[in-house]
Amino acid sequence: MAWNFGENTLEEVSNQPERENKRIHIALPVRITQWDNDNRPHLAMACTYDISPLGARVTGLRDPKAGEIIAVERGRMGKFFCRVIWVGEPNSPLHGQVGIQGVEMDRTMWESELQDMDEVFDSLQTHRPSQWSVATEQTRRSAPRFEIQGRVDFQHMNMPQASIKNLSETGCLLTTNDPLPAGAKMRLTLQVAQYDVTVGAAVRHKVPRHGMGLEFSEIRKGDRQVLQFLLKKLTEQQFEQAFQLDM
Repeated sequence: MAWNFGENTLEEVSNQPERENKRIHIALPVRITQWDNDNRPHLAMACTYDISPLGARVTGLRDPKAGEIIAVERGRMGKFFCRVIWVGEPNSPLHGQVGIQGVEMDRTMWESELQDMDEVFDSLQTHRPSQWSVATEQTRRSAPRFEIQGRVDFQHMNMPQASIKNLSETGCLLTTNDPLPAGAKMRLTLQVAQYDVTVGAAVRHKVPRHGMGLEFSEIRKGDRQVLQFLLKKLTEQQFEQAFQLDM
């Protein structure tokens, strides 16, 4: 079953062109222009949560709405027009955050910042276990897995196309015609709906010509909240489906 997160279905997004996935967790002050229903501009100061060549996660927008066009300015980088692609839900790990993506595909945002900085990863083995992050063998065995659809981008590897079959807080199952052997390590970006999560992982087992099961070892700084949000939504939708079947 394909779960739906908002206006874009997972199947629709899986057919979109592959995106540039470098993302830096950094707080940068920016000027945001939003337009009201009468097309009057309103200027506000906001802050990035992270940045990527095609957009950012920002905080501080006033009553943002998915689909609206805003203008983003910082220093000498000029003005970039962006579309709000998602808005963090109340009582979710992404509350207060907004995902924006540039609409001028021939321009790269944050060029100097991205050139000077590298992505930072947090180890999943050293964090204290929580509802969504797990560090013990017992929790790895009991972590619920959710069936889901999404794309996979392997970093710095010449790998055939793969897709996500299921996802948990500790790993995922990928479908691919050419699985890697058990023990192989990699970094990959999981693209689910309009959200990206980049992790380091190792192959735990493989099914020849069908797929491979991965265990996560690290996660890109800032992406833990995104993974938490996805798992929260999957849990809620599973409960809703079970409730409907019982009626």
